[in-house]
Amino acid sequence: MKKYFTLLALFLLVSSVLVAQSQSKPQPFSFGKKGISQAIDVNVMPFTDNEALLKEDATRQNKDLPLRFGIGHAVAQTLDNSGRKDILEDGSILWRSEFVSENAIMTYLIFDEFNIPEEAELFIYSPDHSQVFGPYTNADVQEVGKLVTDDIIGDEVIVEYYEPANASFKGEFQIAAVMHVYRDFLHIQSDTKGPHGEAEGTCHIDVACPEAQPWHTPANSVVCISITAYVPEDGGWGGYLCSGATVNNVRMDKTPYVLSAEHCVAADDQTHKFYFLYQLNTCNGSYGISNRVANGGVIVARSGATNVTSKSDFLLLKITGNLGLSYRDSIFFAGWDRSGAASIGAGIHHPGGDWKKISFPRAVNTITSGNMANKYFKVDWLINPNKGVTEQGSSGSPLFNANQLIIGTLTSGTSSCDYVYGSDNYGRMYYHWTNNNASNAANKLQPWLDPDNTGATTLLGMKYDGTIVGVPHHESYTFEIYPNPTQDGRITVQGEFLPEQARCQIYNVLGQLVESMDVMTNATFTLNVSSLDNGVYFVDIFGSERTYRSKLIIAR
Repeated sequence: MKKYFTLLALFLLVSSVLVAQSQSKPQPFSFGKKGISQAIDVNVMPFTDNEALLKEDATRQNKDLPLRFGIGHAVAQTLDNSGRKDILEDGSILWRSEFVSENAIMTYLIFDEFNIPEEAELFIYSPDHSQVFGPYTNADVQEVGKLVTDDIIGDEVIVEYYEPANASFKGEFQIAAVMHVYRDFLHIQSDTKGPHGEAEGTCHIDVACPEAQPWHTPANSVVCISITAYVPEDGGWGGYLCSGATVNNVRMDKTPYVLSAEHCVAADDQTHKFYFLYQLNTCNGSYGISNRVANGGVIVARSGATNVTSKSDFLLLKITGNLGLSYRDSIFFAGWDRSGAASIGAGIHHPGGDWKKISFPRAVNTITSGNMANKYFKVDWLINPNKGVTEQGSSGSPLFNANQLIIGTLTSGTSSCDYVYGSDNYGRMYYHWTNNNASNAANKLQPWLDPDNTGATTLLGMKYDGTIVGVPHHESYTFEIYPNPTQDGRITVQGEFLPEQARCQIYNVLGQLVESMDVMTNATFTLNVSSLDNGVYFVDIFGSERTYRSKLIIAR
């Protein structure tokens, strides 16, 4: 089958998207075991023409449609009707099956039944064992009764299930489909594309660029949403992309609500993955983090539109998956303003599912005529010089006002890098609040964002640690490391740090967390990372008000 990875491509990819398990984490039962045959049943999926699908998508590039990135091959595999099933000497069960979907950029599995005992474990991994995810348990099943696995880079995936002989009951599951991700992120270009998608144009501005610096805090609320759903009109299982933002509520209780657009609902029983901090480390850079994922969400409220103009097109999701320790403290619950007033702020989004971008309006006006009257803002973007636009995949992303509070969510529009004079339409928070339906809680925001009905018209944002963020917002900073390269791993850190206890997390180029420690920060302090092997590392320091990052090279 076709292999995509040159050494250069592999390095750039894994540095941003590969989530291999650390040595301390559980591994599949078969790894390192002698006497276990590796002759696994291989299931080859029907040929998928990536280019034909991309051409088909080009005919549906409306922002009022979610961006499709993958299609699913139905398989209906169970523990009893397929795969290699070994009954081991002690009576335990080892079941494995391999799936190949030639030319897939990434691959993941969809289970529509999953009921296994507490003692059992299910993993997925690449044939070379470089990518391993799991164990999956019943706790990972989403409210719609499905389990959607993590993404394996490439077109081959192995699933392994181990059930000990003393398990409390016999496990049952069914793999409904193998998702073939066909959007190509493997081109090595100066305008590096994100691993979960790619922007069509090159006029977009990374949130790491200088002009975005004042917006770093609200940008931490913006997420890329991967949606998996069974959509008969698209031929069955499909994968789709939208944008959204974690939002604060008046109780400030850190309920993980995500605000997006109703047209991102592909099916009522869809599943969700939320990609946090999915952004480049430097302006127009090549390194970023894309593996901070919460897997699972439920629809809480939606505008109830028959079409995007009949209502204000909002969607409120609630994350049900675990918020990982590697990113949880960086989450920002964005504030909002439902007063109806407009001012010039910014739009922050994931165009085409690409790295997080920022766009700056030159005008924000309430639409006063036609079907969209009073429900939407019309936004025109800065064009001389261009300061960003939106595109398909940006749907549901927030429009912030000058006070960095959300006032709208993206629904539709004509802007693009090829047509920067186009305008976009954002459903207004003012209308989302109660105007779509004054009596049904499932069609308005008020019961969820102001559950005690305080009547608040604005609300400031909040960091995960409970810090309320006002105006002006805190900035993110870089810092210096010396000597760099270092030979013995004893380094001096210098930067604009606050004197406080902070969290230091160090990642290797595979995106693996290799060191985590508490540090006391000052303008200058020392770190001992002598336990790390030679290589390139990225050092994150999370303070109470600021986040810092720099690159470290160890060369003994």
